[in-house]
Amino acid sequence: MLKQTKILYKERTKLLATYKEEAENALNNYGFELGISINSRHYPELFWQPQVPIEDTPLLFGNGLISAQSKILTGLSRGGVYRRYKKFSDPSRPIRITVLNLCEVGLDDFIQKLKERLKSYKFESLFVTKSISLKNLSDTQARAKVEEVVNELMEIKPEIVLAFLPQSDRNADEEEGGSLYHKIYDLLLNRQIASQMIYEDTLKNPDYYKNILNQVVPGILAKLGNLPFVLAEPLEIADCFIGLDISRQSKTKLSGTMNACASMRLYGKQGEFIRYLLKDTLIQGEEIPKQFLEGLLPKKEFEGKIVLIYRDGLFCGQEVANLLEWAEAIGCKLILVECRKSNIPRLYNLVNKIIAAPEKGLALRISSTEAVLVTTQVTEKMGLADPLRLTVITANHPALISPPIEQVVETTLKLTLLHHGALKMPRLPMPVYGAHKMAKLRLRGIYPSSMLEGDRQFWL
Repeated sequence: MLKQTKILYKERTKLLATYKEEAENALNNYGFELGISINSRHYPELFWQPQVPIEDTPLLFGNGLISAQSKILTGLSRGGVYRRYKKFSDPSRPIRITVLNLCEVGLDDFIQKLKERLKSYKFESLFVTKSISLKNLSDTQARAKVEEVVNELMEIKPEIVLAFLPQSDRNADEEEGGSLYHKIYDLLLNRQIASQMIYEDTLKNPDYYKNILNQVVPGILAKLGNLPFVLAEPLEIADCFIGLDISRQSKTKLSGTMNACASMRLYGKQGEFIRYLLKDTLIQGEEIPKQFLEGLLPKKEFEGKIVLIYRDGLFCGQEVANLLEWAEAIGCKLILVECRKSNIPRLYNLVNKIIAAPEKGLALRISSTEAVLVTTQVTEKMGLADPLRLTVITANHPALISPPIEQVVETTLKLTLLHHGALKMPRLPMPVYGAHKMAKLRLRGIYPSSMLEGDRQFWL
């Protein structure tokens, strides 16, 4: 069924021509005529692409090594991580890793390769493995058994737990009791212990095996507070970057939704993660409270700074007014950008008169303050890239800066390069990407009650 829902590019070309013809016939009845499509041949000034291919953007690793984004693993092997967390400042100090095996697969080969990969990135490791069988246990009994085992693991005091889960757990969140994945995540997060979940099918599939190592290891290091890499060249648009998000979830037994203010995520001029701040309350409506917004920008830290704030979706209610009032009071400048994901028009490339996938980094300038931007590359069998719509807020206010939309587009694109838990670029810039993930966890009742502020990316 999934295969049948994917539309080939050749078929898309025919469909778009048909839709245009139908629209033209309908609009003719009202005296309107359709012109040519908006394309770079007739309107070159409306389209933008980075001067350097985004995958060639230079990243900075340890020991001052610079390597292209497309060669992250090489950069980590040759230079190590850009910044080691204070706990691991001594390279000889091993990472204590507990492996929790809940599926019927052998892990010796994987653990050995994992240890070798960590060593190649200049980290020693110490592994302890705990295997338990969930056969003949009901879902409820399995969750109880897992809770018992996780409590026992606390005597070992691991710094991260790798949990290998049965394939059947992938869709268990739809069930009333929830999944082992989020059960373990919650138990460990409340103890300030990082976790990494891996499903058994990824170990049995040769195509996934190596890829898992490539992505899991940088993610492990980042979850423990290390910074694998940052942008080699500072972003000139602002001194720091913040992401804001409210996540919504439909109520299962009543009408309406539940809302949670996810977090503030703060990044520096080179895209380096600095810290997060969580709001430990569910909120009503779509508007982020004034008190929380003011808490994002302490005067001591932000006075005299230029801060770019991404809002996932639209700024609501008095958010803009409240932010600008506070910025003026503490003496900083703001750039406010709405980042929308839904109902965005598609962009296409055209090859030999056939629609093709848009190149990553392609943007359409709608106006001097708004653009549509493609941030991902999607294979034809998966569908077509969903662009983002970026809108720069403008107003006559001394604390507000409205830079050129092209500069905002380039900055946004580069901020998608900093996902330390995956080699593939996310669709969203990292300040917004993380906020959304944290909100989803909060709505599941999973959040670090003792870690409302911190400097480790536990959500990766």
